[in-house]
Amino acid sequence: MRRGWQPFGKRAGKQPRPTGDERRTSDVRVSRDDAVTDPESETSCHGPGNFEPLPAGASCWIDIATDDDMPVRVRYTIPAAGWFSFIGAYKDVEDGDGDQLVNVLVANIENVTVDACNRQQPAQPAVGPTVDDLAAALSTLPPFEVTSPPMEVTAYGYAGVHLQIRIPLELAYRDDFESFVGCQQSTLMSWIAPPLSFAFHGYVAPGDTEDFWILDVEGTRVAIAALATATASNELRAEQRAVLDSIEIEP
Repeated sequence: MRRGWQPFGKRAGKQPRPTGDERRTSDVRVSRDDAVTDPESETSCHGPGNFEPLPAGASCWIDIATDDDMPVRVRYTIPAAGWFSFIGAYKDVEDGDGDQLVNVLVANIENVTVDACNRQQPAQPAVGPTVDDLAAALSTLPPFEVTSPPMEVTAYGYAGVHLQIRIPLELAYRDDFESFVGCQQSTLMSWIAPPLSFAFHGYVAPGDTEDFWILDVEGTRVAIAALATATASNELRAEQRAVLDSIEIEP
């Protein structure tokens, strides 16, 4: 894993489901026949603190707590070697083309920080309970810029919103220290979700983009976040897309 990023951070600092065998997101398709469904091959990819390597073809799941006793289960498949578990999965590559990172994380995001750079405490009052509440909070979180504004979608069989944010290219950054200059702890800390005891801060450098699909799964808000560094190769992005394509949500 590259020196400057770990899942904990290392810097100094509902809609009815469609019928048939295929589910569609706004731009993601998944064939159920392609999924690994043998229970003995499945892995709980809950975190934090696991960071276990995941073999190619591994089928993972994450449970999202609900107001009743039955959690929402999100399943997905690991397409290639080199991925690790977190609250989802990530892959980090360091080579001559620079540090490259992609992830696919699954959570019930409950809040955001006041400012991901300069005021990293939880927002008060906290983000409201709806899909739109969270989409609004993420799309107005400094210092990120919105590269794809909140848009209603149907993803994985459920109604929700998609948006994309990006770390501004002009944000002060020191590549030699892999740090965001002037930010608390020299990093960006954004959204807050159990089971993390901290705000997510896996950002690498200016130009990083983070996509969110925020869904209403029969009354439970489920967020799928997909981060990619500006340096991520086409191959790495294809692997990230394969994870997204494999997702199935079981309420």
